[in-house]
Amino acid sequence: MTKKIFAISTLLLVLVTGSIFAYNFLFKKPDSQDSGDETAKTSEEGQLKETKPSQIAGGEKASIQALSEESVFGATLSPDGGYLYVFLAENGQLNQIDLSGKLEKVISTEKFQNIKNVIWNKPRNKAIIKTEPSPGTVKFLYFDISGKKVSVLKENIDSVTWSNLGDKIIYTHYDPKTQKRTVNIADPNGSNWKVIAEIGYRSAEVAPVPGSSDLSFWPIPNAFTAASLVSVSFGGENQKEILKDRYGADFLWAPNGTRAAMSASDQKGGHKIDLLVMNRQGGEVQSLMLPTFASKCAWSSDSKYLYCAMPGNIPDSAILPNDWQEGKIAPSDTFWKVDASNGKRERLVDPEKIGGTYDALNPFLSSDEKSLFFVSKSDGKLYRLTLN
Repeated sequence: MTKKIFAISTLLLVLVTGSIFAYNFLFKKPDSQDSGDETAKTSEEGQLKETKPSQIAGGEKASIQALSEESVFGATLSPDGGYLYVFLAENGQLNQIDLSGKLEKVISTEKFQNIKNVIWNKPRNKAIIKTEPSPGTVKFLYFDISGKKVSVLKENIDSVTWSNLGDKIIYTHYDPKTQKRTVNIADPNGSNWKVIAEIGYRSAEVAPVPGSSDLSFWPIPNAFTAASLVSVSFGGENQKEILKDRYGADFLWAPNGTRAAMSASDQKGGHKIDLLVMNRQGGEVQSLMLPTFASKCAWSSDSKYLYCAMPGNIPDSAILPNDWQEGKIAPSDTFWKVDASNGKRERLVDPEKIGGTYDALNPFLSSDEKSLFFVSKSDGKLYRLTLN
């Protein structure tokens, strides 16, 4: 009897073992195959649901949000600070949007083509629009927003900006007859012009000195040019050299005009850039130990802090600022707040919350300084960085 029970138990064990063996080898997929299918599925979903600049890992919203779906020019705050003005690159239309990017109204349907830059006056009721109708041909247009009037400024103008009050334009001009380049002041439409100073180089940047009756000018930043910053009164008197012999120099005056931020190359044809500050007279020059460009910074309204995008992923062989200006490199920015008095800095956003790759240009703050707006050179779109 015992032998019979043992035989039956043995037979059952063999049958169960055989069933498990058959299931594993005939029906169940190997572990490696399961893993492969899951990996393929994840990869496919990754292609279909590519992470957008407005999102980060885990679905959390990034601190930087896109406010436009296409390239824009002349992004700026409205006079009351409650809205933003933008010219659409596609057709030149001027829109008013809220601070989250929602269209509020169309201000003008004037079709400005081939826009390269927009320079606003302080009241934001007039603009100078730089266009390039054909390669190498530049045309400046005066646009009166309130009156919807457009006029063409005279030829051979290199650069334009506005006076502190926004009632006059300051521009550099080349006269082919005299072969001289000059800094001039005129009414917004170009009439009643007056020569303020002569310059000995082809391309210049001009900017009024806030809180004064002076204007300043310097060569367009070039790593191979030893630049001088010069100031002169609007009447053409008291011309003086504020700073000299700085390669690749660019300047950004503080709102109160007591000092300026300066970016400069470390040497002629240098591969490093630095951000510095100086006083109104060009003295007390101090490095902020922040390798960035003045055109990537904005001053706080009290002139105490600089809000800057700092470019990363720049090759050691890059010539700065030339390669960046010419689009030969594509940096990835991080964002900082810097105390202009002592160089103390803090991040505006943690790197993992940036949520994309940006190359910020000409940033500006909201009226309450809780948001930083900028256009990225990489795609021309307008973005908002919400500050902590």
